[in-house]
Amino acid sequence: MMTGMSLVRLAGVLVVLLVAASGAEAQLRAQPFVTGLSMPVAIVTDPRDPTVHFVVQQDGHIRVVQNGVLGGDFLDLTDAVLCCGERGLFSLVFPPDAASDRFYVNFTRKPDGHTVVARFTRSGDPLVADPTSRFDLMWPTDQPGMVQPFIEQPFANHNGGHMAFGPDGFLYIGLGDGGSGNDPGHRAQNPQLLLGKMLRIDVGVPDANTRGYAVPGDNPFVDQQPVAALTEIWAFGLRNPWRFTFDDIARGGTGALVIADVGQDTWEEIDYEPAVATTAGATARASTPRRAFPPRRGRRTHR
Repeated sequence: MMTGMSLVRLAGVLVVLLVAASGAEAQLRAQPFVTGLSMPVAIVTDPRDPTVHFVVQQDGHIRVVQNGVLGGDFLDLTDAVLCCGERGLFSLVFPPDAASDRFYVNFTRKPDGHTVVARFTRSGDPLVADPTSRFDLMWPTDQPGMVQPFIEQPFANHNGGHMAFGPDGFLYIGLGDGGSGNDPGHRAQNPQLLLGKMLRIDVGVPDANTRGYAVPGDNPFVDQQPVAALTEIWAFGLRNPWRFTFDDIARGGTGALVIADVGQDTWEEIDYEPAVATTAGATARASTPRRAFPPRRGRRTHR
């Protein structure tokens, strides 16, 4: 028998969905995991302690749940986060090295709603973050050689906001096309903008690094071919990649990247990008996948 588990939110309650499959039959049942939450959008297991979970709330709180019991804040970003609607605190991610004190969050900031990807560290108490450790990653602007600690968002919707470390150890960041509807600025197809893209960066840099990351040397546009593009870009042509994941190698998966891209009127979209095994035995991104997902009209946002 194989079992699986996923989590959904309902009126401030995180509910565990348990799936038990045997042959062609499967059963699905819901079981409350923790109550007392407000606008939970993500849950992350502490890489150091599987009995600890961090619940990301859209309003800017990251709550601690230990052995199924709701505790206090791991981090309170309510003074920095612009919420709500499609804005807010979206994601929390820990690096693959569980011994690292670093972690990263993605949110829309006050007062303008621009996207911030910030690095923090834990305090001496592993269940409490150090709010003074905040460092906002620096992103390219439309002025060559200039950087800024945010990514401009022209509208209130389509912020994306999910982040995940891939099997290659690099951080992937999903960004929406900037909002409104039908991408009026054609931002998702503009290789000189970060909006409407999947980004891939190396955050394993010293604290003294002024950007907070490096661009992996095998990113597809490092050599500015086949188009001149910002080198942080891994894939373009996305609308609003609200969630994405990697097919878990540790559980027999391939390492493929699977993106849930929010639709508009009629269609929702799931984009699949395979991974390939290198001669060294490690899993890497395919060198010739379809990196540009063609824009489609007539889709409605259901998130």
